[in-house]
Amino acid sequence: MRPALGITIVCVGALALRAFAAEPPPKGNGALDPNDPLLKALEQVQQEVDALRRESGAGMGSPKSYGGGMVAPSMPAPNMSSPGMPRTVTKGTPRAAPLFPGGGPAPQGREIGPAPRSIATPRALPPATRETTPIWSFQPLKAPAVPQPTDTAWPRDDVDRFLLTRLETAKITPNPEADAAALCRRVTFDLTGLPPTEEELATFVRSFSPSPSPSLSVSQSATRDEETRRLGEREKAYEALVDRLLASPRFGERWARHWLDVVRYADSVGRSWNAPFTYAWRYRDYVIDAYNADTSLEQFILQQLAGDQLPASDPAARRTNLTATGLLALGTAELRPESHEQFLMDRVDDQIDVTTRGFLGLTISCARCHDHKYDPVTTRDYYALAGIFYSTYTLTGQGWQGDSGPGGYVDASRLVRLPALSGSAASLYTPGSEGEDVHTMGDYQRLWSGGLRNIRYATDPNVAMGVTDDAPQDCPIREKGEPYARGEVPPRGDLRIPSLPRLPPIPPNSAGRLQLAQWIASKQNPLTARVYVNRVWRHLFGRGLVRTVDDFGSTGEEPTHPELLDHLAATFTADGGSTKRLIRRLVLSSAYRTSSAGDTPSGENDPANELHGRASLRRLEWEPLRDALLSAAGTLELERPQIVPVSGIGGKAGQSAARSIFGLDAPYRTIYLPVIRGGLDETYGTFDFPDPAQIKGDRETTTVAPQALYFLNDEFVVDCCQAAAARLLEAPGLDDVGRVRLAYLRLLGRTPSADEIAAVRDFASSLQPDAAARDATTYRWTALVQALVASAEFRYLR
Repeated sequence: MRPALGITIVCVGALALRAFAAEPPPKGNGALDPNDPLLKALEQVQQEVDALRRESGAGMGSPKSYGGGMVAPSMPAPNMSSPGMPRTVTKGTPRAAPLFPGGGPAPQGREIGPAPRSIATPRALPPATRETTPIWSFQPLKAPAVPQPTDTAWPRDDVDRFLLTRLETAKITPNPEADAAALCRRVTFDLTGLPPTEEELATFVRSFSPSPSPSLSVSQSATRDEETRRLGEREKAYEALVDRLLASPRFGERWARHWLDVVRYADSVGRSWNAPFTYAWRYRDYVIDAYNADTSLEQFILQQLAGDQLPASDPAARRTNLTATGLLALGTAELRPESHEQFLMDRVDDQIDVTTRGFLGLTISCARCHDHKYDPVTTRDYYALAGIFYSTYTLTGQGWQGDSGPGGYVDASRLVRLPALSGSAASLYTPGSEGEDVHTMGDYQRLWSGGLRNIRYATDPNVAMGVTDDAPQDCPIREKGEPYARGEVPPRGDLRIPSLPRLPPIPPNSAGRLQLAQWIASKQNPLTARVYVNRVWRHLFGRGLVRTVDDFGSTGEEPTHPELLDHLAATFTADGGSTKRLIRRLVLSSAYRTSSAGDTPSGENDPANELHGRASLRRLEWEPLRDALLSAAGTLELERPQIVPVSGIGGKAGQSAARSIFGLDAPYRTIYLPVIRGGLDETYGTFDFPDPAQIKGDRETTTVAPQALYFLNDEFVVDCCQAAAARLLEAPGLDDVGRVRLAYLRLLGRTPSADEIAAVRDFASSLQPDAAARDATTYRWTALVQALVASAEFRYLR
């Protein structure tokens, strides 16, 4: 972690100036007093500056910063005619040892030589002897004994027993169950990202309502039997609702978005030449389908890290496996760095980061330039892992500027070829094709120069972003992270992280991604299941049992309920890594079903809700908010678009820049709108959409004025409200009171009270449309709808 240098400089400087002003200036020959407070303050600042430079791998004169914390040395551009820096890197051909940029010799003191071609005779390396304090998350995963709380009626599951035991210790009584309407809206948004329809809501409320008061003439025994039967019907109704939501295709669309946040999904490369990823959407669709199919976590990991190495029973399975490797191709990249080796090492760093943080919750990429400052991960471990990705050929549709062919920065020949399905069309792209189909930067520029401006890429049915093995070779340690300062050469996969199991042996002819995936997915790896179930818990309960969902290392927080976390991880593993079973178990628990009321003993004794005695009031993210607006308007289309959703070629030139072909008013679910790095509509930021260049498993949640103002003023919102009002007026057989009730059901997920109905009628009658309003009735109902949309209740799950 980097120190807060700016704050330190200000504070230390202020203290130094105060001390300096309090004493007279020194006399004598001008020699500095070593005890002078100003000198000590300046020395502290210098030490922190030096520490930052060491951490980023920078030298004292390094002027330019690049991604991943790297600082590239100031040097001339590479000589592309140099035999040491080939213009084309051919898949399967070992990378020659690059010369120093410019084709000249390496500076003195830097060892530069070819990377070893075999791991059979590696250089002798000292064993890892770093002393470490054991990290809780590195301990073997064991199923703890389930506690038995005093109250045996409230728990429905062992999850509840773990939570209730802590609540009882704190003398907190959990909240009662949420009312039927609130529970239906909560679980429907959580599982599908959409509001329940008025029919779904009404059906559930009828079947889940409390039993009527028993007649006084009925015996007490009969009353108990009736109550038991009624409770059983309520449970069946709720279970049926949950099972229907889990089986819905909308489930994958909701939960895929959570994973896409973790893997920094975007539809453009970012940085200085922001070229479009024309086929990132195939990976997005893979994730949606994987969640809908309830793909096990083990298979999910194997497909994304080594899908090209897995057996496949048919072309469809092979296509799925290849497309899944798009995980490793989605990173942001500088396409125009000063050297090809810098480009490669930055890409390797991104792949290490998304793999280790996404699946393991470890910040191993911090060891690129020096040993990790807090976790037991050495630079040697980093480069043992880097060798796996250094031996991987990444196909994104782009390449380094010095290695670009006729396709330039958008090149369909730099994509993974998928096997064609029986009866499907062949690949449309033919290298050198002069047809009107647009697949490359050259195609685009040709049409652009001819005067065409509304240019869209044609869809090739048989290509995707992904990776495959390159020539296997170990990756030398790069001193201070500089790409040409080579040091020791750890064998690929020879991780020596204390307390963690070792990777399976990597064959000399393999990059090692399959062995890495097997190691991560192994039941013996204590991190993987813990990290994943914590991510699921966070999205259902508002925050993780470990709040730092992307950091399970020593700088992350420890779990609030460690035994519960291990219990969930152990049972999740025993269930075969089924995400749907895990979610079903959690949403059926009593803890999930509690009300969010804070004026209860739970709210008074545990104001931060650390012990989960009540449901946390949660604000909806941007995607379900936008989707709910389209749903209310009746314009939401649930079909998945099957087209390249981006246009442009990147760069900074107006119409040639990467851009979405869909506007915010497109009828599709928000997950299907492209995510352009550096080019997102400002509304995304208003509602805390994460930076698509970063791994972000836990979005920020802010409540700021622009969010409310957006619902009051934005043209898209106004259009949706007008369409929603028109639907209310067109609903057959309803009077004004019926329309008010229907508006509340569609927008807030509940029926209004008598006082609310009266207030709405007074509000509507007081509105006087201006001269521009063509229809006073539509104007008043639109205003009502917009007032409900602008309310906090529309934005929150209670």
